[in-house]
Amino acid sequence: WGKDQYGNPLPYLDGIRVSFIKDKKSSLLKFRKNELDMMYRIPLEMTNEVITENDELKGKYKQYDLQVMPSLTIQYYGFQHKSDLFANKHLRKAFNYAIDRTEIVDYTLKGTAVPAHNGVVPPALENYDSKAINGYKYNAAKAREHMKQAGYPNGEGFPEITLQINSGGGRNEQVAEAIQKMLQENLNISMNIKKLSFAQHLENLESGKARFWRAGWIADYPDPENFLNLFYGPHVPDDLNTRSYINSVRYQSAEFDSVFQKALKTVDKQQRNLLYLQADQIVMDDAAIMPIYYDKDYRLLQPDVRNFPQNPMEYRNFRDVYFVPDSDQKSM
Repeated sequence: WGKDQYGNPLPYLDGIRVSFIKDKKSSLLKFRKNELDMMYRIPLEMTNEVITENDELKGKYKQYDLQVMPSLTIQYYGFQHKSDLFANKHLRKAFNYAIDRTEIVDYTLKGTAVPAHNGVVPPALENYDSKAINGYKYNAAKAREHMKQAGYPNGEGFPEITLQINSGGGRNEQVAEAIQKMLQENLNISMNIKKLSFAQHLENLESGKARFWRAGWIADYPDPENFLNLFYGPHVPDDLNTRSYINSVRYQSAEFDSVFQKALKTVDKQQRNLLYLQADQIVMDDAAIMPIYYDKDYRLLQPDVRNFPQNPMEYRNFRDVYFVPDSDQKSM
């Protein structure tokens, strides 16, 4: 197991106890009763009570420690490219320009995320210049112009659509309702929200039954390839009835595939990342998806916890974690 610089055996902790609590308010209550040493994420509806807009603890919460870390996660809405409706690039662009990501982050998410104004790869990834990607910022005039070019001037003739979201993750419904309002106001279209269990949600989007849905991707490993692989054409089956596990939007672009394949074969990391940036821009130019926000991870810690690890991948090595002397008998 090893020893620290003073010869003490590692790890310091005797064990770790993990509690699975679905309700974040209940988690916060247990945390304040000192029944939890750490809690992940702050209840959205209590964000303004707990932290300032500068991510600092306020009021009675100042006694605790706060960790804030940009996450290697993107939250987005997917379009089914094999559907007659969303095969239309102008329509996908109209949707992208019609939503105000800054407003969603500031008001719906209480500042606990970053607007996805750039590409698919989150800005938390090191040595990847995500800000070089030109994505979509709110522009109602451009949204209406693309809607007109799509064949639906002022929303005329556009069918009522359904956005499919999964239950759980309390933010999903609130974000969906904000986007529902924006699409109605800026494109003059009606959107229903359908909430399903996570299992049924995945079944529908992978099998091509959903046309428009909520999705997210958390990095399996810290590399642009892990995000851009979601758009690799060879992952798409020939038959719409066959499940598409990775490229669930069924996006296909010979230009993207060529650049992506070249990146996969490039050994030099800097050159490889330049190719990934190029591929990322192609995805954005095609409006393959509707990026909404990049996550930030928030964690509350009791003041006696030391060396709790934090990183964008959320990898946890508890080897060096310990409690200050007056509570060194506690375990996590």
